[in-house]
Amino acid sequence: MPRPTLPRFVRHAGLTAEVLAYVFWLLVDGVATLGVDRGWPSVATPVVGALIAGVVLLRRRDGVDVLRTAALAYALSVLITLGSQVVGAPSMAFTEQLALAVVTVAALRRAGDRTALAVCGAAVIALVGSAAFRADIGTARSAFTMLSALGWGATIAVGLVIRENEARRRNQLADARSAERMDLARELHDVVAHQVTGIVVAAQAAAVVARTSPEAVDKALLAIENAGGEALTAMRRMVGVLRGQEEGARTPGADLADIAEMVHRFDPEARLARLKTDPGLEHAVLPAGVAATGFRVVQEALTNVRRHAPTASAVEIEIRIRDEVLVVGVRNDGVRTGGPGAIGGESGFGLAGMSERVAALDGTLHAGPTGSGVWTVTARLPLTGGVA
Repeated sequence: MPRPTLPRFVRHAGLTAEVLAYVFWLLVDGVATLGVDRGWPSVATPVVGALIAGVVLLRRRDGVDVLRTAALAYALSVLITLGSQVVGAPSMAFTEQLALAVVTVAALRRAGDRTALAVCGAAVIALVGSAAFRADIGTARSAFTMLSALGWGATIAVGLVIRENEARRRNQLADARSAERMDLARELHDVVAHQVTGIVVAAQAAAVVARTSPEAVDKALLAIENAGGEALTAMRRMVGVLRGQEEGARTPGADLADIAEMVHRFDPEARLARLKTDPGLEHAVLPAGVAATGFRVVQEALTNVRRHAPTASAVEIEIRIRDEVLVVGVRNDGVRTGGPGAIGGESGFGLAGMSERVAALDGTLHAGPTGSGVWTVTARLPLTGGVA
């Protein structure tokens, strides 16, 4: 299944929009100083705006702490404001105001409760202070100060709302993973019973063989040893998930042979969905964890198509074995660009649970756009990663 191949400017749409906004307000700052004879302070106004905007853009680099970037931007703004009272400095820059607002929202998203209060305080000093002390005296200063105060309030509100939404999403994601672990706990008994039953049967067979064909006892003991090893592997994986030490995978309950029936239930008239598999794959003997996880990936992807892509005109389910890896993919063409219907977007907690199952088998799960209006979910599961 192909990986997303979107244009760079689409993948960095946020950065592009932010830079364009800074360019626009830099032009406004430059035009505002035309014809104003105030010496170097007037000329330097757009320069200061560009400087603050450049500092704020640094937060987008990998490994850069957004809180430190915000602190640096606030400090520069305050120093320029203090300098305006001593030696004269640039007047209030709209670009600077926008950059400070942007970095405030970004900082509030990452800040803890106490740090968020400090960010709010620093932002009001920088944002409102630049208008109160650097704007022209008289009516202009009062108007700009009031607008800056309103802008500060709106910025804080936006930042706190985004922060709350992200905290809620993190909690929902944690709840989804917890529910997945509880589901695995309910299946632990089935795993143990399945494997231990095999050990008991092998032991009984060994007892019979020992009386009738002593030379075959070694084979029976080897079967017991293999069954015991498989039981320990299955239990270790599931207990690791329940302890939160290992990403999860489901074991017996469904296999690849059931996928055809599931696709039929999804599309009884066979007008929408098409299943493509390697010949005879539905009868292949695969590790139980791999087979069941492949089934669940398809199940979750089809559920998301029904929920989030109701306008899809084609759904393709593909199951292959390539180089000792089970490749499971579900592709649909019903994604609404930019809307909430994108599978794996704001509501994609089911796929988050699936990623845990896949990771426990040393596999990978990818969900994302692979073309205009096309969304693909692809899982790659090594055949050595589950219990046979």
